[in-house]
Amino acid sequence: MYRRTTVVSSTRFLFNPFTIATCLARSTSVFTTSGILFAVSSAVSGNSLNAMLALGFASYLSLYPALLFVPLALLCYDQRAQKSAQASNTALFILQHGAILSGGIAGLLGLSLLIAGNFWEFMSATYGFHLLVPDLTPNVGLWWYFFIEMFDSFREFFLGVFWLHLASYVGGLTARLRRQPLFIITSLLGVFAVFKPYPSISDASLFFALLPLYRHLFPLMRYTFFAISALLYSSLLGPAFYHLWIYAGSGNANFFYAITLVWSLGFSILLADVIFAALRDEWEQDHPERKGEEVKQV
Repeated sequence: MYRRTTVVSSTRFLFNPFTIATCLARSTSVFTTSGILFAVSSAVSGNSLNAMLALGFASYLSLYPALLFVPLALLCYDQRAQKSAQASNTALFILQHGAILSGGIAGLLGLSLLIAGNFWEFMSATYGFHLLVPDLTPNVGLWWYFFIEMFDSFREFFLGVFWLHLASYVGGLTARLRRQPLFIITSLLGVFAVFKPYPSISDASLFFALLPLYRHLFPLMRYTFFAISALLYSSLLGPAFYHLWIYAGSGNANFFYAITLVWSLGFSILLADVIFAALRDEWEQDHPERKGEEVKQV
Protein backbone atom coordinates (compact mmCIF):
# COMPACT_ATOMS: atom_id res chain seq x y z
CA MET A 1 0.00 0.00 0.00
CA TYR A 2 2.82 2.40 0.92
CA ARG A 3 4.68 1.59 -2.30
CA ARG A 4 1.54 2.19 -4.37
CA THR A 5 0.94 5.55 -2.67
CA THR A 6 4.55 6.57 -3.32
CA VAL A 7 4.32 5.68 -7.01
CA VAL A 8 1.00 7.52 -7.42
CA SER A 9 2.33 10.65 -5.70
CA SER A 10 5.51 10.63 -7.80
CA THR A 11 3.52 10.13 -11.00
CA ARG A 12 1.20 13.02 -10.20
CA PHE A 13 4.17 15.31 -9.73
CA LEU A 14 6.29 14.17 -12.68
CA PHE A 15 3.41 14.21 -15.18
CA ASN A 16 1.92 17.47 -13.98
CA PRO A 17 1.77 19.81 -17.02
CA PHE A 18 3.45 22.57 -14.99
CA THR A 19 6.32 20.22 -14.10
CA ILE A 20 6.73 19.17 -17.73
CA ALA A 21 6.68 22.81 -18.87
CA THR A 22 9.35 23.65 -16.28
CA CYS A 23 11.59 20.88 -17.62
CA LEU A 24 11.03 21.96 -21.23
CA ALA A 25 12.01 25.51 -20.26
CA ARG A 26 15.25 24.14 -18.75
CA SER A 27 14.64 26.16 -15.61
CA THR A 28 17.22 25.96 -12.82
CA SER A 29 14.32 25.95 -10.35
CA VAL A 30 14.30 22.15 -10.68
CA PHE A 31 17.39 22.06 -8.44
CA THR A 32 15.64 24.12 -5.77
CA THR A 33 12.60 21.86 -6.03
CA SER A 34 14.80 18.78 -5.66
CA GLY A 35 16.44 20.26 -2.57
CA ILE A 36 13.11 21.05 -0.93
CA LEU A 37 11.61 17.64 -1.68
CA PHE A 38 14.71 15.85 -0.41
CA ALA A 39 14.62 17.97 2.76
CA VAL A 40 10.97 17.10 3.37
CA SER A 41 11.57 13.42 2.62
CA SER A 42 14.52 13.32 5.03
CA ALA A 43 12.54 15.10 7.75
CA VAL A 44 9.64 12.66 7.43
CA SER A 45 12.13 9.77 7.65
CA GLY A 46 13.65 11.26 10.80
CA ASN A 47 17.01 12.17 9.22
CA SER A 48 17.25 15.73 10.48
CA LEU A 49 20.88 16.26 9.40
CA ASN A 50 20.16 15.50 5.74
CA ALA A 51 16.98 17.60 5.96
CA MET A 52 18.89 20.68 7.13
CA LEU A 53 21.69 20.23 4.60
CA ALA A 54 19.18 19.82 1.76
CA LEU A 55 17.26 22.89 2.90
CA GLY A 56 20.56 24.77 3.05
CA PHE A 57 21.24 23.77 -0.55
CA ALA A 58 17.79 24.95 -1.66
CA SER A 59 18.14 28.21 0.32
CA TYR A 60 21.56 28.81 -1.19
CA LEU A 61 20.02 28.59 -4.66
CA SER A 62 16.79 30.54 -4.16
CA LEU A 63 16.77 32.22 -0.73
CA TYR A 64 13.03 31.66 -0.11
CA PRO A 65 13.30 28.06 1.15
CA ALA A 66 15.05 29.42 4.26
CA LEU A 67 11.57 30.47 5.44
CA LEU A 68 10.70 26.77 5.65
CA PHE A 69 13.28 26.22 8.39
CA VAL A 70 11.00 26.47 11.44
CA PRO A 71 8.25 24.07 10.24
CA LEU A 72 10.87 21.69 8.84
CA ALA A 73 12.74 21.70 12.16
CA LEU A 74 9.46 21.05 13.99
CA LEU A 75 8.74 18.15 11.64
CA CYS A 76 12.17 16.68 12.43
CA TYR A 77 11.53 17.22 16.14
CA ASP A 78 8.16 15.47 16.02
CA GLN A 79 9.61 12.50 14.16
CA ARG A 80 12.42 12.17 16.69
CA ALA A 81 10.00 12.54 19.62
CA GLN A 82 7.93 9.62 18.29
CA LYS A 83 10.99 7.36 18.23
CA SER A 84 12.58 8.54 21.47
CA ALA A 85 11.14 8.04 24.93
CA GLN A 86 12.87 11.18 26.22
CA ALA A 87 12.10 14.27 24.13
CA SER A 88 14.66 17.06 23.96
CA ASN A 89 13.93 20.74 24.47
CA THR A 90 12.19 22.17 21.41
CA ALA A 91 13.99 25.53 21.44
CA LEU A 92 17.39 23.86 21.85
CA PHE A 93 16.59 21.43 19.03
CA ILE A 94 15.67 24.29 16.70
CA LEU A 95 18.82 26.26 17.61
CA GLN A 96 21.04 23.25 16.97
CA HIS A 97 19.50 22.62 13.58
CA GLY A 98 19.61 26.32 12.77
CA ALA A 99 23.36 26.08 13.27
CA ILE A 100 23.51 23.10 10.89
CA LEU A 101 21.50 25.02 8.29
CA SER A 102 23.70 28.10 8.66
CA GLY A 103 26.84 25.98 8.43
CA GLY A 104 25.64 24.34 5.23
CA ILE A 105 24.83 27.67 3.60
CA ALA A 106 28.14 29.16 4.79
CA GLY A 107 30.04 26.25 3.26
CA LEU A 108 28.34 26.73 -0.11
CA LEU A 109 28.96 30.48 0.04
CA GLY A 110 32.63 29.75 0.77
CA LEU A 111 32.84 27.63 -2.37
CA SER A 112 31.16 30.44 -4.32
CA LEU A 113 33.76 32.87 -2.98
CA LEU A 114 36.57 30.65 -4.25
CA ILE A 115 34.97 30.47 -7.69
CA ALA A 116 33.61 34.03 -8.07
CA GLY A 117 36.43 35.89 -6.35
CA ASN A 118 34.55 39.10 -5.52
CA PHE A 119 32.22 38.03 -2.70
CA TRP A 120 30.14 41.21 -2.42
CA GLU A 121 29.61 41.42 -6.16
CA PHE A 122 28.43 37.82 -6.07
CA MET A 123 26.04 38.56 -3.18
CA SER A 124 24.65 41.64 -4.93
CA ALA A 125 24.06 39.75 -8.17
CA THR A 126 22.30 36.83 -6.47
CA TYR A 127 20.60 37.48 -3.12
CA GLY A 128 20.60 41.24 -3.63
CA PHE A 129 18.73 40.65 -6.87
CA HIS A 130 16.02 38.73 -5.01
CA LEU A 131 15.74 41.21 -2.16
CA LEU A 132 15.81 44.48 -4.11
CA VAL A 133 13.80 43.32 -7.18
CA PRO A 134 15.63 45.42 -9.80
CA ASP A 135 14.32 43.44 -12.79
CA LEU A 136 10.66 44.20 -13.51
CA THR A 137 10.29 41.83 -16.45
CA PRO A 138 6.67 40.57 -16.55
CA ASN A 139 6.05 37.25 -14.80
CA VAL A 140 3.15 35.43 -13.15
CA GLY A 141 3.71 37.28 -9.88
CA LEU A 142 2.20 40.45 -8.43
CA TRP A 143 5.27 42.57 -7.75
CA TRP A 144 6.47 43.67 -11.20
CA TYR A 145 3.44 45.75 -12.26
CA PHE A 146 3.13 47.33 -8.82
CA PHE A 147 6.72 48.56 -8.83
CA ILE A 148 6.51 49.75 -12.44
CA GLU A 149 3.66 52.07 -11.49
CA MET A 150 5.17 53.20 -8.18
CA PHE A 151 7.12 56.41 -7.56
CA ASP A 152 10.78 55.69 -6.79
CA SER A 153 10.61 57.56 -3.49
CA PHE A 154 8.24 54.91 -2.09
CA ARG A 155 10.11 51.89 -3.47
CA GLU A 156 12.14 51.01 -0.33
CA PHE A 157 9.09 51.31 1.91
CA PHE A 158 6.94 48.98 -0.15
CA LEU A 159 9.80 46.54 -0.65
CA GLY A 160 9.91 46.21 3.12
CA VAL A 161 6.13 45.88 3.32
CA PHE A 162 6.01 43.17 0.64
CA TRP A 163 8.82 41.17 2.24
CA LEU A 164 7.28 41.52 5.69
CA HIS A 165 3.98 40.30 4.26
CA LEU A 166 5.66 37.24 2.74
CA ALA A 167 7.58 36.37 5.92
CA SER A 168 4.62 36.95 8.24
CA TYR A 169 2.88 33.76 7.10
CA VAL A 170 5.59 31.64 8.72
CA GLY A 171 4.81 32.70 12.27
CA GLY A 172 1.04 32.68 11.89
CA LEU A 173 0.77 29.29 10.23
CA THR A 174 3.33 27.72 12.57
CA ALA A 175 1.55 28.98 15.69
CA ARG A 176 -1.91 27.92 14.54
CA LEU A 177 -1.05 24.59 12.88
CA ARG A 178 1.74 23.43 15.19
CA ARG A 179 0.43 19.85 15.17
CA GLN A 180 0.78 19.64 11.37
CA PRO A 181 4.28 20.84 10.39
CA LEU A 182 4.19 19.10 7.01
CA PHE A 183 0.96 20.91 6.17
CA ILE A 184 2.61 24.20 7.20
CA ILE A 185 5.39 23.51 4.69
CA THR A 186 2.83 22.74 1.99
CA SER A 187 0.91 25.94 2.74
CA LEU A 188 4.06 28.07 2.70
CA LEU A 189 5.02 26.65 -0.70
CA GLY A 190 1.61 27.81 -1.92
CA VAL A 191 2.23 31.26 -0.42
CA PHE A 192 5.61 31.46 -2.19
CA ALA A 193 3.98 30.53 -5.50
CA VAL A 194 1.76 33.62 -5.24
CA PHE A 195 3.60 36.28 -3.27
CA LYS A 196 7.33 35.99 -3.89
CA PRO A 197 8.89 38.55 -6.29
CA TYR A 198 9.78 36.18 -9.13
CA PRO A 199 7.39 33.22 -9.02
CA SER A 200 7.06 30.68 -11.80
CA ILE A 201 4.93 27.70 -12.69
CA SER A 202 7.63 25.56 -11.08
CA ASP A 203 6.53 26.90 -7.68
CA ALA A 204 2.94 25.99 -8.48
CA SER A 205 3.92 22.46 -9.53
CA LEU A 206 5.72 21.92 -6.21
CA PHE A 207 2.64 22.98 -4.24
CA PHE A 208 0.41 20.73 -6.35
CA ALA A 209 2.85 17.85 -5.77
CA LEU A 210 2.35 17.96 -1.99
CA LEU A 211 -1.35 18.84 -2.02
CA PRO A 212 -2.59 15.26 -2.75
CA LEU A 213 -1.03 14.16 0.55
CA TYR A 214 -4.08 15.83 2.09
CA ARG A 215 -6.75 14.40 -0.17
CA HIS A 216 -8.78 13.57 2.96
CA LEU A 217 -9.34 17.34 3.21
CA PHE A 218 -10.86 17.67 -0.27
CA PRO A 219 -14.45 16.87 0.84
CA LEU A 220 -14.21 19.72 3.37
CA MET A 221 -13.19 22.31 0.78
CA ARG A 222 -15.87 24.72 -0.39
CA TYR A 223 -14.60 26.63 -3.44
CA THR A 224 -12.67 23.97 -5.35
CA PHE A 225 -14.60 24.41 -8.60
CA PHE A 226 -14.15 28.18 -8.68
CA ALA A 227 -10.43 27.98 -7.83
CA ILE A 228 -9.64 25.28 -10.38
CA SER A 229 -11.67 27.07 -13.06
CA ALA A 230 -9.74 30.30 -12.46
CA LEU A 231 -6.41 28.45 -12.62
CA LEU A 232 -7.33 26.65 -15.84
CA TYR A 233 -8.68 29.86 -17.37
CA SER A 234 -5.53 31.83 -16.59
CA SER A 235 -3.23 28.95 -17.60
CA LEU A 236 -4.77 28.89 -21.07
CA LEU A 237 -5.14 32.64 -21.63
CA GLY A 238 -1.89 33.72 -19.93
CA PRO A 239 0.44 32.68 -22.78
CA ALA A 240 -1.99 34.12 -25.33
CA PHE A 241 -2.13 37.52 -23.62
CA TYR A 242 1.65 37.57 -23.23
CA HIS A 243 2.07 36.85 -26.95
CA LEU A 244 -0.41 39.60 -27.88
CA TRP A 245 1.45 42.14 -25.77
CA ILE A 246 5.12 41.25 -26.32
CA TYR A 247 5.19 39.77 -29.82
CA ALA A 248 2.06 40.84 -31.71
CA GLY A 249 2.02 44.36 -30.25
CA SER A 250 -1.78 44.38 -30.15
CA GLY A 251 -2.15 44.66 -26.38
CA ASN A 252 -0.53 46.30 -23.38
CA ALA A 253 0.66 45.44 -19.89
CA ASN A 254 -2.88 45.53 -18.52
CA PHE A 255 -3.81 42.50 -20.64
CA PHE A 256 -1.16 40.27 -19.13
CA TYR A 257 -1.36 41.66 -15.60
CA ALA A 258 -5.12 41.11 -15.57
CA ILE A 259 -4.66 37.43 -16.29
CA THR A 260 -1.92 37.13 -13.64
CA LEU A 261 -4.40 38.60 -11.16
CA VAL A 262 -6.87 35.87 -12.11
CA TRP A 263 -4.13 33.27 -11.61
CA SER A 264 -3.20 34.69 -8.21
CA LEU A 265 -6.85 34.94 -7.20
CA GLY A 266 -7.56 31.32 -8.10
CA PHE A 267 -4.40 30.13 -6.36
CA SER A 268 -5.13 32.19 -3.25
CA ILE A 269 -8.68 30.85 -3.04
CA LEU A 270 -7.42 27.28 -3.37
CA LEU A 271 -4.78 27.88 -0.70
CA ALA A 272 -7.20 29.55 1.71
CA ASP A 273 -9.75 26.80 1.11
CA VAL A 274 -7.33 23.98 1.90
CA ILE A 275 -6.18 25.78 5.06
CA PHE A 276 -9.82 26.13 6.10
CA ALA A 277 -10.31 22.42 5.44
CA ALA A 278 -7.28 21.57 7.59
CA LEU A 279 -8.59 23.70 10.45
CA ARG A 280 -12.04 22.17 10.10
CA ASP A 281 -10.58 18.65 10.12
CA GLU A 282 -8.53 19.47 13.21
CA TRP A 283 -11.61 20.87 14.95
CA GLU A 284 -13.67 17.78 14.10
CA GLN A 285 -10.97 15.54 15.54
CA ASP A 286 -11.09 17.53 18.77
CA HIS A 287 -14.92 17.56 18.79
CA PRO A 288 -16.05 14.32 17.10
CA GLU A 289 -19.58 14.72 18.44
CA ARG A 290 -20.02 17.84 16.26
CA LYS A 291 -18.63 16.37 13.07
CA GLY A 292 -20.54 17.48 9.98
CA GLU A 293 -22.17 20.53 11.58
CA GLU A 294 -22.34 23.70 9.51
CA VAL A 295 -19.95 26.50 10.42
CA LYS A 296 -21.74 29.72 11.31
CA GLN A 297 -20.02 33.09 11.49
CA VAL A 298 -20.73 34.90 14.75
